[in-house]
Parts: sequence; structure tokens; C-alpha cells
Amino acid sequence: MQLKLAFHQNPRIQPLVDGTVPLDGYEMDWHVGHAAQLHQWHLQENACDVFEFSISNYLITKDKIAQGERTHLRWLAIPTFLLKAAMWLEFYVHADSGIRTFADLGGKRIGIPDYQMTAGVWMRIVLRELYGIRPQDIAWVNGRTAEHTHGEGTTDNLAPGIELRRLQAGESLNDLLQRGEIDGAYGDSHAAAVTAGPNVRLLPLEIGRQTFRDFYAKTGMTPVNHILLMQERLLEHDPALPRKLYDTFERSKQVAYERARQAAEAYFLFPELTFADAAAEFGADPFPPGLATNRGMVQAVIDELLDEGLIRQPPAVDSLFAPGVRDT
Repeated sequence: MQLKLAFHQNPRIQPLVDGTVPLDGYEMDWHVGHAAQLHQWHLQENACDVFEFSISNYLITKDKIAQGERTHLRWLAIPTFLLKAAMWLEFYVHADSGIRTFADLGGKRIGIPDYQMTAGVWMRIVLRELYGIRPQDIAWVNGRTAEHTHGEGTTDNLAPGIELRRLQAGESLNDLLQRGEIDGAYGDSHAAAVTAGPNVRLLPLEIGRQTFRDFYAKTGMTPVNHILLMQERLLEHDPALPRKLYDTFERSKQVAYERARQAAEAYFLFPELTFADAAAEFGADPFPPGLATNRGMVQAVIDELLDEGLIRQPPAVDSLFAPGVRDT
């Protein structure tokens, strides 16, 4: 049987893509591209069997189904977490903004590609957890236009006090930032890209790294944007497929880790110390699999979506995942 798969470029799945790690009993038809385009494709055409998707948009889709919408999107999650939230390392600020660190975002005008995107949700979780800045303390601008957004209608009933505006015809997130009409922005390198300019600079990477460290030190969580999904209909053909996917993607990741260690010797003088330092800070596996380890992280996203009015009812975490992987 052939499966159609779609993923953002990711070295941890490369051993699967190049055939080093097979999925027993299946042929794989791979589609690798930009996450923004792929996620919109999944929402509009639902053409893939197994795919990477936004955690927040998956939760919103489940909530929409409970309301009688998007009922054709019958997906189940596998507790394989594919991509960290890296907006802290790609945040641009205007010279007149007064923003020196993320603690300065209160009272500012901030642009992100989609308000409900997982990276944006994590931004608001981290700002509240570390600095006491609430979503209501920032004026938000949604950077994707109607034809590119992944969340048409999902922000229509935000919690009281949350200010969000969408772009007008002819506007772009980058233009607003360059003119100083917003103070800072995180882009997507696609439909809502932002760049440096004469009056716009990237916030120093060390500030973003330290924010990541501080949040992990306080909560024990490293924010994750994307999760592995499968079509529910595949269970009829192979009830064991969820566990096969979980185990196979984990094997691929471990092969990728070994490749990274081997390649590190080409550049780092002391690669083992480099890996040891990372393990001491974030644990031996920076992308830990399984529901038990990641339950709190998933629950944090659920709680934030509910608090902001992006979902109406909180789902039970276990119900989001396929049978056969809930005990991982």
C-alpha cells in the first residue's frame, strides 16, 4: 500500500525520505515543501495520508468538527513532535520601537503571520509566563491575507480585550514594519515574510536563545509547533499503523542524531562537549516523543486557545491521539 506524506524540510525525517529507514509494509510518496503552503493545502484539499501539521490548527479543527464544521477533516495525532517554535530567533524590531528584549513587548504593536498559529500561541504563553504580558496588552496584526490565512473565521470571537486587525488591500506585514506602523514582527518567509532594513533589525539571537532557556528552566517545556497526523480512515486497513508510524519516525530521528554527531566532527573541535552541553541544558533528547512526556505541553496549548477564545471546549488530551499510541 502506498501512503502520501507531506512534510516541511526536516533532518530528523531525512532518513525516512532517503529510504534509510523504511515503513514496513508501505511505499511512501513524499512531498516536502514550505510548512505554510503545506498546511493550507491540508485544510483546503485534505489530500495526504500522513502529514505534519500545526498543533493549534489541529486543535481548532477538532473544535470546529464538534460545532459541525470541517467534518470532512477526520485526522488523528501521533505523539511525534516535529518542529520547535523558533520565533524567538527570527523576530524583527523597528529602530523606534523601544524593544530591546521580549520583556518590552507590552503595549507594542506586533505582527505575526496568523494570530492562531502555534508559534503565535507559544509567543503569548511565554510572554505571560515569563513577563506577565497578556494577549490583551499587545495590539496584534495578522500578517497573512485572506487567501493565505490558515484560520479564516477562527479569530471572530476572541476573548474580551484582545485587539487584532487584519491587513487591508495592498498592505504587507513587512511594509508596516519598515514604516514603523508596527513595532515588531515575526514572519513566515512565505506569504507574510519580514526582513531587515534601514530602520529594522533582527533582535539579537542570544536574546531569543535566553528566552527559550528561561522558559524551559521555569516550565520544563520546549515549545513545539508541529505534530504528526494521519487520516482516521487508515485504521480500517491497518489498526497497527499508528504505532508503526510512531516507532518508524522515532527510528528516523535516532539515525538523524547519529548523522549529526558524525557530521559535527567536521566543524567542532570538541563535538562531544557540544552535545553534552546541549543535553545538560535541554535533556538528552531535544525532541522527546510520546504522550506522557509531552502531555503538559499539549495541555498548555489547549489552555491558551481556550483562554483566548480560539476554541470553545477543551478536548481531552487522549482523544486527540490515535489508538495504540496513547500509552507512549
